Amino acid sequence: MKRYPNIRCIARHVRYAYSGSENSLKAYLWYEGQTYESKMFTFNILDRVGGGDAFASGLIYAMMNGYEPIDMVNFAVASSVIKHTIHGDGNITDDAQMIRNLMNMNYDIKR
Repeated sequence: MKRYPNIRCIARHVRYAYSGSENSLKAYLWYEGQTYESKMFTFNILDRVGGGDAFASGLIYAMMNGYEPIDMVNFAVASSVIKHTIHGDGNITDDAQMIRNLMNMNYDIKR
């Protein structure tokens, strides 16, 4: 923070690989001086490519839409989890409610 005093947010996700097809993700967010930890999501992978991009874009979306910091980190990691269940390098869903449902653990991902 001494080197970059204008930074308000640092985020990262952590992967736990149990096998080539089953992983878990969780994320950490440092936002305006406080650290937040997401829920842990366990899922089966269809395609890992683009998962990091989906995490970053989910975080940006949540920030732009005024989410609370804990909801920002949960939405970002849920976006990445959903991307892992979609073939290709882009998260083709634009259904923010579906991501929020996963973020809130309203249902399990089964594709």
